Amino acid sequence: MAWQLRGEYFENCNCDILCPCITSSMQGPADNDRCLVPLILHIGEGNSDEVRLDDLNVVMVVDAPAVMADGGWRVALYIDERAEDSQREALGAVLSGAQGGPPEMLAGFTGEQLGVKFVPIAFTSDGDRKRVEVPDIMEFEVEGLRAPDTSAVMKIVNVFHPMGADLPIARSIIGRYDDPDYGLAFDNTGKNGHFREFAWQG
Repeated sequence: MAWQLRGEYFENCNCDILCPCITSSMQGPADNDRCLVPLILHIGEGNSDEVRLDDLNVVMVVDAPAVMADGGWRVALYIDERAEDSQREALGAVLSGAQGGPPEMLAGFTGEQLGVKFVPIAFTSDGDRKRVEVPDIMEFEVEGLRAPDTSAVMKIVNVFHPMGADLPIARSIIGRYDDPDYGLAFDNTGKNGHFREFAWQG
């Protein structure tokens, strides 16, 4: 089954800037005992065979060991409630890794799927400022970091990351998550972030 997704991505982990997972290709330990990070996707254009997936949002919340490459990730998946049944099925299959591509690599690290929820997901993008909100569960916003007296956002290149080999560097303005159903809550405000356009296919 052929599929492709294109759009915008951002994340906000609980490490200080820069995250050791990024600079060590996930082989080095994070700044904390657990790596807590939302992976946020806004699908501008997408399809899985004949099913269109345009303008839908997805959030994967990951609770991983300090060395992410060790696997055993606990993952909670949130899919845009606007998705129709056929879109929910298609996105579920793609994001599970069953259809190949980058999600297959991520699935290889997953040890426990906490659950899937269909929820209202509000995503906004304004230049280097990205924001997502799921009422009563999460609110994340990041902004690109600039060197003094420059207008360009700093970037790290030649990295191992499912979104691409270069990542703009950001800091979170707000990084709140709390889902009692999964017994997981954290606050990443002021911590490390990244964003970029992405293009996946399988």
